[in-house]
Amino acid sequence: MSNHLGWSCIQLYGGRKYRSLKQRVEAVEVLIAYKEVFSYKELSKRLGIHTSMLCRYAQGLTVPNDENVRKVLNILLSKEAVRELIYRSLSKYGWELSKVLSNHKVLNVLGLYVSNRVLSSLVGSGLKLLISLPGTPALIASLTAIRLGLPVALIPHTTTKHSTDVFSIFDEVSLCKGDYVAVITDVLTTENLNIVREFLDRHELILKCLISVVLVDKEVEKEVGSLTLFDYLIP
Repeated sequence: MSNHLGWSCIQLYGGRKYRSLKQRVEAVEVLIAYKEVFSYKELSKRLGIHTSMLCRYAQGLTVPNDENVRKVLNILLSKEAVRELIYRSLSKYGWELSKVLSNHKVLNVLGLYVSNRVLSSLVGSGLKLLISLPGTPALIASLTAIRLGLPVALIPHTTTKHSTDVFSIFDEVSLCKGDYVAVITDVLTTENLNIVREFLDRHELILKCLISVVLVDKEVEKEVGSLTLFDYLIP
């Protein structure tokens, strides 16, 4: 069976009980990640959930009900909230992005955020593949791919003549002319964009979205502004 976003949504979200359980687990994971840089009092004010209840959720003593699950996921996975999580984490780790993105709790939130952005914008679009550079971007792409049921292709972070070689994280990736793809990265620079474009042109793939944690070169925004989806968190 072909692997595309429309079908993966049915697979991942088809069962009501499974969806409910999955979202409860995700809500607790997100809450635990935010608790590292937010106080329960701050989170309570944002979510409208009592601090004692949030504490019980984070400690695994109580499972959140459907209403509170929606509050946590809708509010804490918004772009504004995730951006603040990243900024506070940067402050905590001495403004070193590599340390922030080595925190598996933060990575998990980013994976949820990216997968939600892709789902909300590209559901039913026939997206076939996620593309990433090796290293931290691949971790974010992998977490996203698991939730979307899509394969991940990695391209070397280099501008040498071998820069169009491709290898996959999970199953073998088959690239077909005209396939719709999404690119996930941690830091987007002009150099990275050129590497991605070279790869896409070589394999005649169609870029449907580009999502990055950090946008370094503002000029890049002008170059990719016509994409179906272009998103970044910082600045």
